[in-house]
Amino acid sequence: MSALLRDELHVVVTDCGDGTWEWEICRKGEPLPARMRDGPFKSQDVALAAGKVALREFLALLEFGQENDA
Repeated sequence: MSALLRDELHVVVTDCGDGTWEWEICRKGEPLPARMRDGPFKSQDVALAAGKVALREFLALLEFGQENDA
């Protein structure tokens, strides 16, 4: 996988306004065309931790797909 893509993807955590939080994987500050997000979570820290796990898993799947295409 391109290191550039890995550097462009990040997790954004949003306050839903009712004491809950959600995460979303973004690229260069914008949501992905196929939006990847989850929630609600009871705290910002828990939402961020869950988002980071999801981002790692997503990157691993992208890398796996590229290895199988080669």
